[in-house]
Amino acid sequence: MSWIFKSFLAAGIACAGAAAKADTIVDAPAAAVAGSFIGEYDNALAPLQAVKFCMNYGAECEPDAVADQQTLPSGERAKDMLREVNRAVNDAITPTKKPTSPLLAHWTVSPDAGDCNDYAVTKRHRLIEMGWPKSALRLAVVLTASGQGHLVLVVRLSEGDVVLDNLSSSVRSWNTAGYQWISMQSASNPRFWVAVGEHGQHLRASRLASLRTPS
Repeated sequence: MSWIFKSFLAAGIACAGAAAKADTIVDAPAAAVAGSFIGEYDNALAPLQAVKFCMNYGAECEPDAVADQQTLPSGERAKDMLREVNRAVNDAITPTKKPTSPLLAHWTVSPDAGDCNDYAVTKRHRLIEMGWPKSALRLAVVLTASGQGHLVLVVRLSEGDVVLDNLSSSVRSWNTAGYQWISMQSASNPRFWVAVGEHGQHLRASRLASLRTPS
C-alpha cells in the first residue's frame, strides 16, 4: 500500500472485528523509555468523519482552556480508570457494520450499536467527563495487520502512550498493539491532526527531499 494512499485512508475508516469484552489490564511500561511515546511529525488532513464529528459534537473538539486545564490522574488510579472505561464501553456497545463512505459515515457518542469509531469517541467522551484533559486523549487512525483502517483512542500517560481499543480486552502500550500508525489528533487542538509513526516519518522525509530537489 503506497504512503500516499495511507495518508488519505482516513477518508473511510472501515473498522475491523467485534469488541473484546473480557476483563482488562494495562500493559504500559513502568517507566518512560525510548519509544514509549508515538512519534509525531507534520500536520495531516483530519478524517472527514472527524470534521463531521466536531460539527455535531462541538464541545468534544474545543481545546483545553489554559486557565482551567485539568491534570492527569496519577499512578494506579489512572490505570484503574482506563481499565474500567475500556471494559464498560466494550460491553455497552453492540458491534455493527456502518457505512464507510465519508458522506454517509458518522461517529456517535454512546450508541446502542456501533463500530470502532463509536467505541473510540465514546471512551474519549467518558474520560473527559471524568476530568481527564483533552490533550491526553487523542483519536488515532491505524492500519490493522490485514491492512484495514481502524480508529482507536490513545491516552498519553506520564510513562508512555497506551491504547484503548474495541478489538482488545487489554489497555496496551501503543508499540505492542501491532498496528501501523497513520495519523492522530493534535494535543494542542482536537480539530487538527498530525502524521505519526513510521508513516509520518516517511512523509516528512519525502517532503524534505522534494524541497532539496532542483526544479
